[in-house]
Amino acid sequence: MLLARLVIAIFVIAVVAAGTAAPAVAQDQDEEPIVGYRILDESEAGPFTVQLQISPVAPIVGISRFAVRVRDTATGEDVPDAKVTILGSPAEHGEAQYTLVLNSPVDPTFYLAQLKMETAGVWAIDVGVESELGAGSTIMSAVVSERGRSGSSNLWGQALFGLVSLSFIAGIGWIWYSSKQALKRRDQQRRSK
Repeated sequence: MLLARLVIAIFVIAVVAAGTAAPAVAQDQDEEPIVGYRILDESEAGPFTVQLQISPVAPIVGISRFAVRVRDTATGEDVPDAKVTILGSPAEHGEAQYTLVLNSPVDPTFYLAQLKMETAGVWAIDVGVESELGAGSTIMSAVVSERGRSGSSNLWGQALFGLVSLSFIAGIGWIWYSSKQALKRRDQQRRSK
């Protein structure tokens, strides 16, 4: 009974934790970031206005996701058919990362990509855009922190790790207790015969 309650509690906490990590979904509001992203910067690049968003909100060493919104500076209209590239270069040491940024016919507003940012520190993010309007590029910066098991940025992960560890300990304890009880019953049955 205790084990069943513990498993249900862990399941509920896992579902709540998974619900907070929402997928990237475009929003209609111009200045609102995608859920789970943060607007890194917005600047002009030739005939375009480029908005760059990043996820996680506080980037750490590892995979970072980018959402690029490209607008025609003259009209303010989104440009759904541009060729967008990102080159991420660490300021101090490490290798630059390059990727083509793609959008979807379902949501042509945002061009999405990811880079593996292998070192902590300041990264220069060079966004290049080409379309029939012309070409342009802009450079923005992102601060990438070390990955660590402590700190407030990993609170859900630490809580989930603790609950899983506790469930293993409780499961082992339940098996030990159940086997002791079964051995006692078997010994009592043998003595009564």
